[in-house]
Amino acid sequence: MKRKFAVLFMMVVMCLSVFTGCSLVTTNSRNYYEAVVATITYTDGETEDITKRDLISAYNSYGYNYVDNYGYTMEQAVMETLETIIDNRLTIKAVEEYYEANPSEGEMLNGNETTYIWDETYNALYSNLKEYLNEVLDISPSDDSSEESDTNSSVYTSYARSAYLEKNSNGKYVIKKTTPASTIRATYAGRQNAEGIYCNYDYKDAEDNYPFKEAMYTKLYSLIDGDNSTSSRNWRSAFNNYLSDIKENYEYKDFQTDKEWFLFEMDRVHSIIRDNYIVEKYEVIYNRQSHQDADVSNVTVGNVLSYYSAKVRADYATYALGGDTETYESTMLSDVGSVDYILEGEGASNYFYVAYIKLEMTDAQMTEYTNLQNALQNQSIGLNEYKERLDVLYGGISATIRDAETGEETTQTISAQNLLDKINQDVEKYKYIYVSDLTEEQIAEAEAEGKTLDTYVADYNKQISYNKADAFRPYLYLYNDDDTLKGAEYNTVFGVNSSNEVLANDTFSENEEVLDAILKLYNNNEAEIGDTTEFVRAEDGLYMFFYAGEIKNVFSGITANFDVSKNQENIRTLASTRLNIFSEKTLFDQIYEQLTTDNFSVFQNMNMNYLRSSLTTKIEAIENNLRDLY
Repeated sequence: MKRKFAVLFMMVVMCLSVFTGCSLVTTNSRNYYEAVVATITYTDGETEDITKRDLISAYNSYGYNYVDNYGYTMEQAVMETLETIIDNRLTIKAVEEYYEANPSEGEMLNGNETTYIWDETYNALYSNLKEYLNEVLDISPSDDSSEESDTNSSVYTSYARSAYLEKNSNGKYVIKKTTPASTIRATYAGRQNAEGIYCNYDYKDAEDNYPFKEAMYTKLYSLIDGDNSTSSRNWRSAFNNYLSDIKENYEYKDFQTDKEWFLFEMDRVHSIIRDNYIVEKYEVIYNRQSHQDADVSNVTVGNVLSYYSAKVRADYATYALGGDTETYESTMLSDVGSVDYILEGEGASNYFYVAYIKLEMTDAQMTEYTNLQNALQNQSIGLNEYKERLDVLYGGISATIRDAETGEETTQTISAQNLLDKINQDVEKYKYIYVSDLTEEQIAEAEAEGKTLDTYVADYNKQISYNKADAFRPYLYLYNDDDTLKGAEYNTVFGVNSSNEVLANDTFSENEEVLDAILKLYNNNEAEIGDTTEFVRAEDGLYMFFYAGEIKNVFSGITANFDVSKNQENIRTLASTRLNIFSEKTLFDQIYEQLTTDNFSVFQNMNMNYLRSSLTTKIEAIENNLRDLY
């Protein structure tokens, strides 16, 4: 069993660490690892070997998922991993030949791209070193303050869409990728060094030196090549541990110095990152050959609508026709993202989203709370004294204010009541309107836009709900001791059944004060987005709740034959339905992501059969060198 540390996932997942997970084998010899498990013979006469080392590294990086997540046998998983490596090699070969045949396209990798790859290589190596440093310092990943800071600050980043809708010349919607494929070279603004040359790891000067490779080594080695401070000693230990693992896993190499060993590791990581980037470029070429617009997605509007329709029909059959209401209720409260049909009609419960802020007790307050419970139980204090002291305890709970830029905690605090007052003041700035409230100017505006007054009011109030959510969002992220809603796709779900009883997940189902507050917030199904509760008591602190919207079917009149794919305009509904009022991610975005290829099937949308027939004369697996792996 080998040590596991950070792995960088790109278009094709490959092993950037020295090793990951549980190795297929423990043998460690040159002949064993350099044994050829497959050979590719190209039409130009070149051959390319895939070694057992290549296959084991790929399996330990991603191939094991075929067993763990897809139910493959070990033999099937090993062979599928081998096929993926072959596809990867063919893809890189196709890109090389494309640029040879199309000189007007320029070099296969320009200055921007080689600089990007140089940076990504450095970042991956630094990340590996940082993991070794964390081991030296005995810091678990969750204890890494820099990682926590990144997580907190990232919640302010708007959702980055993978695709968007656009009407073509025929008035039909098409799905366009947000980053046009033809601009892949521009995805990184390459920087130049003092001599005006882009960073190119493979660049060799007239004296056969590799200045940019050396620059990377010098930059990494500078972490340990300092004074004898504690920091330098810790980095030195991390570097030595990293070197030790490289030497152990490649002991058949005959390098003489530590520098040679680490340069070998740098070459290995750079090669993986470079190859992964070239695979991305192949998708660009493939799209360019398949579409007039290179940024048109392989996933169509019809695909999205058909997939959504099928998901709704499946849920309808299970929950409405099958009557499995027990599973439905449990899933709604715990995993609403997996529910695509909402039960309607007589006896059905109403479900709604709620965002909450939790203020936790300090350790001292928790101790006081426990002591009070024990004192009441053994009757060392009376009920009145208990209540008075409990009031004082809860009255002392306050929120720690986080920095608005970094998300890190500051030394400032605010009382629960003052926080609630600030929230309501900001949220209530935005007022809903009704048809009876419309001014003459607004009526005229509705007519000019071709809207009925009801539609005008609905659109206006929808924007008001977004404004209220935007006003609450900083409090949700910066004053909250519960991080589970930060960046989450969905908010917490509550329900109210036909008996006017509150349905809640396990976190809240036993807290009567919370359930009473939620029922009051629900307000007989008259709640509006932006309504809030007071802070209510729990065993570990205080909670306040923000009503974030009713959960209802996106389309009405759903039956066993539900199908929205026949009308392309329905895509607009999916594209305007947010998963979470605090995020711009929509149902369309979610479905699109589910339909695009994942790390383990990146080649499914590419013409791999064509590449195999056009680029190769023979692909041969060496069975005798594969058997021991499964």
